[in-house]
Amino acid sequence: MFSARTLPIYAAFLVWGTGTGAQNLARPLFAFELEQSLFLVTVLLAFSAIARLVASPITGFMTDRWGRRPLLIIGAGIRGVTGILSYFATSYMEFFVLEFIGGIGIAMWNTSANILIADVTEPHIRGRVVAMRGMSMRAGQVTGPLLGALVFAFFDIRTIFLVNGVAKFVTLFMALYLIKESRTEDEAGAPRRPALRLNLETLRPFLSRAFILVILATFAVSMMGQGVFSGLLPIYAQQLANLDEASIGTLIGLGGLISVFVAFPSGMVSDGYGRKWALVPGLVMLAVSSYLLSLGDNYTMLLIMVSVYGVAWGMSQGTAQTYAMDISPAQQRGTFLGVWSLFQAAGGFVAPLAVGGMAEFWSFSGTFVVVAAWLGLSALLIMLFAPETRWRGGRV
Repeated sequence: MFSARTLPIYAAFLVWGTGTGAQNLARPLFAFELEQSLFLVTVLLAFSAIARLVASPITGFMTDRWGRRPLLIIGAGIRGVTGILSYFATSYMEFFVLEFIGGIGIAMWNTSANILIADVTEPHIRGRVVAMRGMSMRAGQVTGPLLGALVFAFFDIRTIFLVNGVAKFVTLFMALYLIKESRTEDEAGAPRRPALRLNLETLRPFLSRAFILVILATFAVSMMGQGVFSGLLPIYAQQLANLDEASIGTLIGLGGLISVFVAFPSGMVSDGYGRKWALVPGLVMLAVSSYLLSLGDNYTMLLIMVSVYGVAWGMSQGTAQTYAMDISPAQQRGTFLGVWSLFQAAGGFVAPLAVGGMAEFWSFSGTFVVVAAWLGLSALLIMLFAPETRWRGGRV
């Protein structure tokens, strides 16, 4: 779990998350400053997600042909350059293009890093390694906004983009000198370079029951995380519970903090007893947290909901990623996890639109009940039909 292969990865995600946290603070504010339109701010965020959706499967295939490190380095370089160039952006369109290209770099980094982690970890410790990776990233995302606020206090908002750009170049340096290549080699010692052809054998992993169910779980987690918690909860808390911005920020921060502390124990359960022992209860608790939102709009109920959500998020998100790594075929791992990352990005793009549409044209409470039902159904299907991977050496 703590080795010469994994420690540089944790450190790189900490630095990456710090820059990202600072950028997340500045991005919507700067976009709104350039073009006084809330709609165009959401368009900027959506198209950044689309860039990741398109780039993830391509990155996965390229890592199988050319290795994991080149894509790590290129991804960090792209994001570093676009971050620094954003400092000089003078129009919304310039900033939009830079953020779209930056989204490609983010996809290349995240996808290749996930594949590398799957390469260097054995199934009996993979859950804890993924948890430590997630904790490192979240720690940076907590530090980043604080650093960004400090920079903003002494400089202008553009300087925060320089902070993110520098952070990405630090991760590039770490990928160059601290992170080793992990792509599997054949018996003759030559790197495997799979041909780009589709046949039953190459498609078989994507038609398996395990893959379909992990996609179901990934979408369900996105509906709650990116849809309800990040999308609807702040508006719901402000409009129906009459909470101020400070109280809403405290609630959201509490959920994130709880998930950090739960992630590693969840990884231990996943490694010790099986992935479903962490994933299924996590999905059930996510369903409970969504249902709690439909029962009341007072601060106490929101506090209970956020606490349950934090525990559930810490259990489910990392375990779904671990499960996807487990079922990835060794000789096609990059392509497989790249396609899975496509569905993960699609969930992050579709979920806010889906729950936002239901809340707009139906009701908040009805939306929360529908999401709870979907999460509960996903948990039931995974419990009954998903093969356990922990006891099979990470293979189905």
